[in-house]
Amino acid sequence: MRSRLGMLLPIAGVVAAAAAGVASAAGPTPGFAEAGVVSPNGLVRYVAVPRAGKTFVKAVRVSDGKMLRSVTLRGMFGVPLVAYDGTAGGLTRDGRRLLLETAGTSTRTRFVVLSTRSLKAEQSFALPGLWAYDALSPDGKTVFMTQITATDPLRYLVRAYDLSARRLVAGAIVDKQEPEAMAGYPLSRVASADGVWAYTLYTRPGAQPFIHALNTRDRVAHCIDLKWEGSPDDLGAARLTLSRDGKLLVVRAVTDGKALMTVPVPR
Repeated sequence: MRSRLGMLLPIAGVVAAAAAGVASAAGPTPGFAEAGVVSPNGLVRYVAVPRAGKTFVKAVRVSDGKMLRSVTLRGMFGVPLVAYDGTAGGLTRDGRRLLLETAGTSTRTRFVVLSTRSLKAEQSFALPGLWAYDALSPDGKTVFMTQITATDPLRYLVRAYDLSARRLVAGAIVDKQEPEAMAGYPLSRVASADGVWAYTLYTRPGAQPFIHALNTRDRVAHCIDLKWEGSPDDLGAARLTLSRDGKLLVVRAVTDGKALMTVPVPR
């Protein structure tokens, strides 16, 4: 498994990998979620442990840690992290399917979709080059991924893969006002209550931070530039949240929950 931590650590270790929880990185994301991901109803935790060319996947009851079912996959897969705050992804909104990814190489990145009821593989696919999971549409039919550009390992494109059609959707998903490739480190993630919007707080060397707002239903994106006056390192001790009415994105300090910055959500 090839780690990208050496590439991502310049901003004060991206603040010690945002309090750990970061395994070997997969593409431009923080890596794998060693603690796995919890089902939407909070009852089951799904964990993937890659070792010696195989991956042990298990479903564990949250209340008492009892293993409910397990499967062994050929290949090294992991539950994807989507931000350095430890936010894990890969589960569909209805909790019926789990997507795992490999660490990826410059040659190929593999993905597998499991049924959470049986942990059997429903489908798998591989893409040439270095890719990583980013989000899922509310209906679970579209996977959004980041594609590392061949010329700059810190710049990447957001792409969509149609699971029903089993094909990569043509073109990148970009803000029409900023159509170039994205660059930065994903620090914190929050989703809208309906699962349509995925909001990610990014920091980047030598530039202002921004929030990437991805509409996973309509396949559109907006970049919200932030006027941050503090040190980039300070953002590692912050989390992106939504106001109770869902109309504001609020960057809060982890220590006391104080609002550091507030911006309206895109429409």
